[in-house]
Amino acid sequence: MARLLEFDRSEVLQAALHAFWRDGYESTTIQKLTTAMALNRGSLYGTFVDKENLFLEVMDCYGRYQTKIMRSNLSGLNEPLEAIRSFLEYFSLHEAPDIRERGCLLFNTISELSHTRPALAHEAWRRVGYLRKLFIKRLEQAASEGVIREDKALGDLADYLVALASGLRTHCKAKTDPMVIQEVINVGLEGLVRRA
Repeated sequence: MARLLEFDRSEVLQAALHAFWRDGYESTTIQKLTTAMALNRGSLYGTFVDKENLFLEVMDCYGRYQTKIMRSNLSGLNEPLEAIRSFLEYFSLHEAPDIRERGCLLFNTISELSHTRPALAHEAWRRVGYLRKLFIKRLEQAASEGVIREDKALGDLADYLVALASGLRTHCKAKTDPMVIQEVINVGLEGLVRRA
């Protein structure tokens, strides 16, 4: 008969999420994880198999966290360009400073692991695809309202917004002045607007 888990899985996953998010994949050792999660090695391996599988579950947790932000900002406002602005501003200006300064777990993972653990980097990039799809949905609405430029494909504009979001999170990690970040957002969104 299998032993019942003696810990709350969601709590230990949150602890692992914060460890990975703060220190990155490679620097987050098993020792750091067992300390952060308050588990012994046997429980960690018995529950999550290995560090890579644990990290995949952590990316799921992070995805649920980001999905709430995306839904409340990107999907929660009627005007499409204001919804995009709302998301970018929340993502880079309004989260708690200790969260903003960690950057984005997915973008961090892509940057850190593209050459050393491409499967994990690819999985992070696949998850960024959800954000791209939401951008496309709002851009389609903006296009139907005639408020965005017509000389670029919507997929290209969505890729531009993903790159803008990634760059904004890099500014957050560098502790760039919020007024500078706001101006980056302003200039970035000007690149979408249809010229008269």
